[in-house]
Formats: sequence, C-alpha cells, structure tokens
Amino acid sequence: MTVKERQLRIAGVLENVSVACDFVVEAAREAGLDERAVHHCYLAVDEACTNIIEHGYGRQCGDCVIEISCQRDDDALTITILDDSPAFDPLDRPDPDPQTPMNQRGVGGWGIFFIKKLMDQVTYSYADSRNRLVMIKKISRPPLAEPKHDLPPLKPIEMRALSEKVWLITPKGRLDATQATYLGQALFGQLEAGHRWLVLNMADVEFISSAGLKMLVSVWQRVRDQKGDLALVALKPRVQEVLQMIGLDLVFTINETPDQAGAYFASKVK
Repeated sequence: MTVKERQLRIAGVLENVSVACDFVVEAAREAGLDERAVHHCYLAVDEACTNIIEHGYGRQCGDCVIEISCQRDDDALTITILDDSPAFDPLDRPDPDPQTPMNQRGVGGWGIFFIKKLMDQVTYSYADSRNRLVMIKKISRPPLAEPKHDLPPLKPIEMRALSEKVWLITPKGRLDATQATYLGQALFGQLEAGHRWLVLNMADVEFISSAGLKMLVSVWQRVRDQKGDLALVALKPRVQEVLQMIGLDLVFTINETPDQAGAYFASKVK
C-alpha cells in the first residue's frame, strides 16, 4: 500500500478558505479522484473551514490557525482538519429535512449536512484542546473521463433589463461565504430599486456553498414578500446537485435559459 501525505497551515480567516480548498483539490486530483469527487471534497472543505471560522474562531481572530492534511493510499483520500476553537461536534447536529416547507426550516445545518452526504466517512474527536474532523473519500477505479474545472473567483456581476420589469443578474465563478455577500448586496439592491422579477443566470457559476444557498433563500423570501419571484437559470450539474440535496430545486423557479424565465414571468408581471 502506498501512503502519501501533504499538509497545510493557514490563518483562520475567510480569505484563506479558498487556499485550503485549492490545496485539497490538488491532493484529490493527485490521488486519482474523478472530477465529481474532487468537487465533493472542495465543497466539504469549504463548509468545514467556513464553519470553524464563523462559529468557532469568529471572523476577527487574526492569530487563529487551521491545519489541513491530506493522506492518500491506494483506496481513499483522507482529509483531516484541526483547529483550536472551543469543542464542538458538528456531527451531533440533526440533519435538515429537504421535505420540510421553507417557512418551517431553520437556517443552519446545511453545511454539515453536505459534508456527511458528499463524503464516504466523517468522524469527529476532541483531544489536546483541539477539534479534529476527519473526512474520507473513496477512490473509484477507473476515474471518470471528465475535463478539469478550475474554480475562479467571482468576477464583476453583470446586471441588465431583460424586459421592462424583468432584470437579469449574471454572477460568475464560485458562490462561497465571501462572494455570496457581494451577490446578495446586488440582488437586494435590485429589490430596493423596485425590481421584483429577477432572473439569476447561473451559467458561469461552478460552485455554491451553504452560505450561497442561504443568501439565495433570503433573497427569495424577500422577493416573494414583494409579490415577485426569483428564477434560477442554466444551472451547472454540480450546482443543481447541491440544490437537490437540500430540496431547494422544489422551491426555486428553475428554467433552462433567461428567455424561458422571461417568458414565464411575462404572464405574471403586472
């Protein structure tokens, strides 16, 4: 059995979460995981590190650190995340029910739910005043022949009128905890301007975290309060997979193209 290990130590701030994710993506590809499994590892590490920073350390903890190690053998990639925040077992939290109506759901727990669903094995322990989260992803042989999809940071958000009352918003890149904030500001800005029929073009969004989903739900709730709607169009398969996992594909209006969403809204706009 061949065992290889690589390690990374980062400051516990949100700006470094993408560094941890890129580190794990490189290790996952080197281990021979197919691109779908690589994406699962990316999402799991993003959720785990973001949870540590936001709920364990707090966003302003400049001296806090997170240690990530990736150990691979012939059968699996093992990702271990260590931190010094107060003891907290994320696996104790009950899973959200995708069948629960949106107005009855809590806003937390999605990230841990994704981790447990996407990884083959997840364990937690606390020793020597450190949290230790271990996530295992099994290696399928042979790997699927998929192209590599690098995840660039979010580019400037494009906004334009699709019709007199319907507005098209086009983000690009990944919607993680940091980037989702900017998109949320843009969408709420549209609502403040009186635009309550919004089409979100997701054609160039390769990744969405639980933070991105929470932002979309918040906007969706606000736009529905204003008797409008938010449509998602051109979803990538991996983004759609995350929506389906939590049941949001049954909540949002989803269309294949902006024109289809525009035509759907045309019968509703007053």
